[in-house]
Amino acid sequence: MTKYETTFVLEPGLDEAQVNAEVERVTQGIKDLGGEVLEVQRWGKRRLSYEIHRRRDGIDTLILYQGPGVVVREVERRLRLNESVMRMLTVLHVPPELTQPQIDPELAAAVEESGDE
Repeated sequence: MTKYETTFVLEPGLDEAQVNAEVERVTQGIKDLGGEVLEVQRWGKRRLSYEIHRRRDGIDTLILYQGPGVVVREVERRLRLNESVMRMLTVLHVPPELTQPQIDPELAAAVEESGDE
């Protein structure tokens, strides 16, 4: 199954219980649709780069999960219908080891030798 990251920004006026309820609603929806929640990161209240609906702050949350593509479509549909969600974005999860440049040991040795001269 494919791994996805969904990040969403909630209204800044929500209290902790409401934020927990919204996050639980999303994670439970993923599980109900046959997906598996791997990680939930609550980044908390942050300053936005630009105003959204005349608001400068938002409560950010990232959910890492895996499942079929229909899970992603349904999660995004539910988030769009939720009035507490100001923005959301879903992307394919790319493991950090794939984003790091791979250095060939022979090439590194050759560069070090030429640098010593």
